[in-house]
Amino acid sequence: MIAASLHQMAEKDAPQVAPETLGLPEAVHAPFREKLFLYREANVLLALMDLVNSSDGRDPLFELVLGEYERIIFRELSDHLAELSDHPILRADRRQSVMAAVQDLNLRMHPPIGNKFDIARDWSRNWFAGIGHNEMNPARLEHFSWFWSDEYTAAQKALEAAVR
Repeated sequence: MIAASLHQMAEKDAPQVAPETLGLPEAVHAPFREKLFLYREANVLLALMDLVNSSDGRDPLFELVLGEYERIIFRELSDHLAELSDHPILRADRRQSVMAAVQDLNLRMHPPIGNKFDIARDWSRNWFAGIGHNEMNPARLEHFSWFWSDEYTAAQKALEAAVR
């Protein structure tokens, strides 16, 4: 039940980063939405993985939730791909895409030593480049970067609240 509610967090709209709100060209709206959904699923997965791998002696329930969440996003896929969910190549591609997004988000949430502002701005610029958009507006890049920080924090707080 916890994993399903976390997945619903990933599925809900985020009007603050809708392509229309950000003023993105119409040509990148669809790839933006697809990548946003993928990264929102990966964000929840990263928050879960961080809690499971924490040295704070977290509740073992997180491991059960992690397993269930992975089942939801990898085996069942999502409603977007439900009709093809039994196709093994598609499932493998999906797992690879989600895990690549997890690794990318991990760089954003846990940056290496350096200027964290520059790292966050560059991360956002690279995210947009991945959908074919060359975003150069520093305010938009910063806003987008903060959105992901807020998403990660919200996922962790939801997890911690769910096991209390």
